[in-house]
Amino acid sequence: MLLTELLGLPVRDAGGVSLGTVADVRFVLDGPPSGNGAGALAEARLHGLIVSPHGGESFLGYERSRVDRPWLIAHVLAARQRHAVLVLWDDIAEVGEELRLRPGAIRYSPALPGSR
Repeated sequence: MLLTELLGLPVRDAGGVSLGTVADVRFVLDGPPSGNGAGALAEARLHGLIVSPHGGESFLGYERSRVDRPWLIAHVLAARQRHAVLVLWDDIAEVGEELRLRPGAIRYSPALPGSR
């Protein structure tokens, strides 16, 4: 599966209620470093999906924290990000024309831990 195949897909909870569409993805770098050099990084692993009820366009990373941003961008993105959630990849039960969450899946804030 390609990442572009996930973006824009509708997402439903286990009961069939629509949560919105996939607007972005969240990766983590964990595990052993890949490569031999001193600057080698850990492999990237798909951690979760950012789901927005307002459309499938990316938030350009602004959902990750409460960073200072120009007023106009802040205003527009605040409305677009409202009610967006992070759904862990492990909580996806079905992938097809839409994504379906497993029963008991938790919806998290899309902000990174420790962000302002």
